Amino acid sequence: MKKLWKTLFAALLVLPLFTGVLSAKAVTADKATTTNVTINKRIWKDGEAPAQGSIQNTGEEMDFGGDPLEGAGFTAYDVTDAYLALIADGKSQAEATKEIADNALVYTTVANVAKTEQKTDANGQTTFEGLALKDGDKDKVYMFVETSTPGNVSVTTKAAPIVLAMPIYTFKEGKYADTINTNIQVYPKNETKTDKKEVVDLDKMTVVADNGEKYYNITTGDVLNFKLTLNIPADIAEVKSYSVTDTPSEGLAYVDGTVKVAGLTEGTDYTVTKVGNGFKIDLINSGTAEKPVYTPAVLELAGKSLEVTYSMKLTATINPDRLQNNEAVVNIGGENQPSLKPKDPDGEIKFGTGGYKFVKKDSQSDANLAGAEFVVKQNGKYAEFAKNEAGEYVFTQWADSKTAATTVTSDKDGKFFVKGLKDGTYQLEETKTPSDKYVLLDKDINFKVVHGQYGEQKLETVKNTPKGLLPSTGGNGIYAFLLIGAALMIGAYAWFKKSKTQAEV
Repeated sequence: MKKLWKTLFAALLVLPLFTGVLSAKAVTADKATTTNVTINKRIWKDGEAPAQGSIQNTGEEMDFGGDPLEGAGFTAYDVTDAYLALIADGKSQAEATKEIADNALVYTTVANVAKTEQKTDANGQTTFEGLALKDGDKDKVYMFVETSTPGNVSVTTKAAPIVLAMPIYTFKEGKYADTINTNIQVYPKNETKTDKKEVVDLDKMTVVADNGEKYYNITTGDVLNFKLTLNIPADIAEVKSYSVTDTPSEGLAYVDGTVKVAGLTEGTDYTVTKVGNGFKIDLINSGTAEKPVYTPAVLELAGKSLEVTYSMKLTATINPDRLQNNEAVVNIGGENQPSLKPKDPDGEIKFGTGGYKFVKKDSQSDANLAGAEFVVKQNGKYAEFAKNEAGEYVFTQWADSKTAATTVTSDKDGKFFVKGLKDGTYQLEETKTPSDKYVLLDKDINFKVVHGQYGEQKLETVKNTPKGLLPSTGGNGIYAFLLIGAALMIGAYAWFKKSKTQAEV
């Protein structure tokens, strides 16, 4: 018994030591004086971001979705005094933090910057280290504001400011623990809208599908009207440059003067420069790359959509065997965005046209004949053409009468080519023969145009028949005819006289 009491007494002496150890651990956790706040910057395409408040930010590492956004700038502000003033006025904690976040511009002054701007890395992260938890007996309150976007992507919706009232406790197993979180994770989100390129009145064009290849069938006289819907960055005021370049394929060309930018004035807000067969639009920055200065009309577009319209046509040198298309590329701050191509439900939109080749010949000698004249017609309409440098007749438009049609003439080699026509059947009508020696064709010649067959097509032969030959008048030959005629007449007279004499006897 005496031994038992000695053991219990010893245990009582040691117990305060264990209690001191446990208390020391709790105090250590609760006595943290600073914390780190890591910004996890995520970006979503338009309409894909989670709704504000739909996911509870716990302060722990989470999977919020989206893609990491590099180069976003955040600044930490100390809004402790403003927060406490709102609490003193009877606001709840939630109401006070919302009031500050909703009116961030009021509280983002140079005087209350806790940490200057930091940029997110390739993982979309940046950490504000060593933020004090207290100021004397006051718990600190910080607001984290996205003060700049990367400047090379079209961020149309900037992140809402995040207000954190210290201390933040760890979140475990669905509830907050008693331990202060010294490595807080927050997930501000951005949205970017997708730029778009469309062909106006596409539904009015003829679609051709041949051997798995699809194209919109057009003529060289057709005007293709395009529309770009571009999403201007929310912080366009900080973007060092913004441009869009449209580059067509070789047989397609921009129609000068057709670029229109809704709500902006050319020469004041933007410039248009021809680049090859296409063009480039630049928003005018009258400042520098470091300190951009855009016009008020451009600044008004921050986070909004900009509509650009323009026209293109097939060129006079179009190759009827190749499909044509074009693409636009937006450049923000010196970096190209994904290219924009017009698409329909089946994929990329391409345009195709066709042509036909003829040669004029003598039907008897097979000689090539120059100077024959024709008109091309279809469904009661007559084709008008312009001649290109290669001597080909390139379609421009349809006329209602033959007199308004373009005369297509066979060249010195008897050849004549027409192109820029839609797929279909046409008629070739001869209006004048190479010379008076030939008979004018009394029937039209039907020919069929199909995109992709121009280069391989053999020349369609159009033959003229010579008129019958007659002897020439004048010259020595006439005397032979006269002598023979005279001899015949004399012989006939002699025979007549002799027959008459015999009859009288």
